[in-house]
Amino acid sequence: MKKVDEKSKEKLAEVILKKWALMKQERAKYEPMWNKAAELCSINSDLFQVDNHGRVKQAVFDSTARYALANFCASMKSVIIPTTSRWHRLKPADAKLDDDGEVKKYLEYATDILFRTRYSSQSNFALESDMLFQQLGLYGHAVWMVDDDIGKGIVYRTIPAREAYIKRNDRGQLEAVFREYELGAAEARSKFGDDLPLEIRQAAERTPDRTFKFLHAVFLKDNYMALKKDFKGMKFASVHLDLKSKKVLREGGYRVCPYMAPRFNGIAGSSYGDSPALQAFYDMLTANEMGKTILRTGQLQANPPILTAMGLVDANKLGAAGAIIRGGLDSQGRPAAMSMQYGNNLAISVEMQREVRAAIERAFLVPLFQSLTQTKQMTATEVEKREMEKSMLLAPMCERISSEWLAGNVERELDILAQYGLLDEVPDALMKKGSILIEFEGPQVHMQQSTAIVGLYQTMQAATSMAQINPKILDIFDTEKALRKIADYNGVSSDVVRTQEDMEALQVRATLENAQALSASAPYPLNAMMNIEEK
Repeated sequence: MKKVDEKSKEKLAEVILKKWALMKQERAKYEPMWNKAAELCSINSDLFQVDNHGRVKQAVFDSTARYALANFCASMKSVIIPTTSRWHRLKPADAKLDDDGEVKKYLEYATDILFRTRYSSQSNFALESDMLFQQLGLYGHAVWMVDDDIGKGIVYRTIPAREAYIKRNDRGQLEAVFREYELGAAEARSKFGDDLPLEIRQAAERTPDRTFKFLHAVFLKDNYMALKKDFKGMKFASVHLDLKSKKVLREGGYRVCPYMAPRFNGIAGSSYGDSPALQAFYDMLTANEMGKTILRTGQLQANPPILTAMGLVDANKLGAAGAIIRGGLDSQGRPAAMSMQYGNNLAISVEMQREVRAAIERAFLVPLFQSLTQTKQMTATEVEKREMEKSMLLAPMCERISSEWLAGNVERELDILAQYGLLDEVPDALMKKGSILIEFEGPQVHMQQSTAIVGLYQTMQAATSMAQINPKILDIFDTEKALRKIADYNGVSSDVVRTQEDMEALQVRATLENAQALSASAPYPLNAMMNIEEK
């Protein structure tokens, strides 16, 4: 039986390594541009390395892309996952349950648990999301992992681009993520135990800091047995390999894929994406060369070479302040030394560089995010129109990032929290009538929805004015539904908004109270009538 298991693992390792070879082949064609873009954005660059003569090698002479990338990351984060507000909610898939008070309170509770877990001190969500947007701006894709760290809870991590290889199916859905990573011998021994090859186990004793390479392969199974209670019944396979021995160290699975791979822009027929840095790639190269030229030209104009006549005695003193130069004048009183003149027009070079820099900033959406701050004294209508224009331009990329990153992120979180037993008290109505939907409500969504809400306000204001002539005109509105729509847009908690059932109960109670009041007052007129008859 053991030999059968070993053969099965060998075959599994062979299949995984073949898949990995194809994934490496696809990624290889993008790597040269990624490396150069990273260098120009001062990320993982060779800026501080020295050459054979001990001199610092400087390859970057223009920092426009660096500043633009930082601006892009901060702006995209504030639009998609603003820290100061909730950027998604959970809703029932069945629209009939929208007004179910029990369902609504449960989903609000689940949303609250998600945000508390996500922004806890140990989760690293805020820090790692910064790096995710950085990789989106630089490479056009990023790989995100939601891990269940036993004893600590949910932990988030942006996987370095050099470690991750991804594969999508013909529908553009993520079906495999392979991660090449390194561990020290002692750390590997702690993680994999006696399953490690002898070399690594011995290194853990002798040289614990010596590193070894491993591969974590997560991929969608072709056929999985859903009824199985172990990892064989899970949708995604998880396999760790030692790359030197090609030995399977651990085999497991995931119910929900722990990796997400959002893209800034999709590339047809590719698992990877396009980025602002790649869109501005040639402009960044041009700006860098211009920066180098302008620097050299400026240095030559500020401190040009000196042309001297033959036989100048104190030529070595040229350029020294207050120096007395013997032989500095010829017999006719003309200078025996003069600065070398250049015909370079520095002003034109600077103007050309400014245009190239502007193109780089446009690729990183800097003018779009700065549109409101650069324009002064706008009316409320102008601000609203500007926000709508911004939302229309941002919508495609925000929707793509939300669907490829945040939707999978929330699904993975819910799966882990359910295993913790924190989501057990599911209402019967939700259990019977369907699943849960994730509704994103970041600033970019509010920008798009604001038109409908503003239109509702303006129409009701117009109707109120007309009601002075025709009071019945207000009957056209269902004011209760209108107010619920406004409250829902503003994210008002269900704790302070009564459900339809609550309103009906209030109406029944009011009817009963009126009936009781009438019955209590009924004896008085009845007694009065009896007294009249007796007289």
